[in-house]
Amino acid sequence: MRLHPILRFLCWLCNIPARLRGVQFGCYSYLGPGYDFLRGQMRNIYLSDDVLVDKNAWLQTHLDGEIRIGSHTYIGRHLTISAAKQVSIGRGCILSYHVSLLDHDHQFAADISPNDLPISAAKPIVIGDDCFIGAHAFILKGVTLGKNCVVAANSVVNRSFPAYSVIAGSPAKLVKTLKSRKI
Repeated sequence: MRLHPILRFLCWLCNIPARLRGVQFGCYSYLGPGYDFLRGQMRNIYLSDDVLVDKNAWLQTHLDGEIRIGSHTYIGRHLTISAAKQVSIGRGCILSYHVSLLDHDHQFAADISPNDLPISAAKPIVIGDDCFIGAHAFILKGVTLGKNCVVAANSVVNRSFPAYSVIAGSPAKLVKTLKSRKI
């Protein structure tokens, strides 16, 4: 995705706060306007070449958490990624708008406010190459999606699926397996 030089310069300017907070950008990668750089930490976030994260994204790492986004990946607006361990998105993926990837959750106790409790043990999330994640989908801790998986809109994915799976629902279930198609 080659941008006009003026637009590329404007993108670079918009990404200065993220660069100062530790986000590492590959060539022609861009984090859209309105990303939340004031809350949480942004170190250990790596965008490979030709990655577009649309506007109003919230990317944060906890402790030594890490976020890696592969090259030629497009991510829609209002994305949420929170990593206490690792969230890895392969190359050539498309994530629609309002998608959330959370590699941890919160602990709860009867007489203690959730604000005073730590997060749970994190488990990495791995999204394989060439996957499509539909709008408003949630990918929860410990999930691995193989190559070319399709996640339907509004799905809650709480377990792993092999390559070429089409999954949908809350919780997500296998709907079908993609077959090769001659073009």
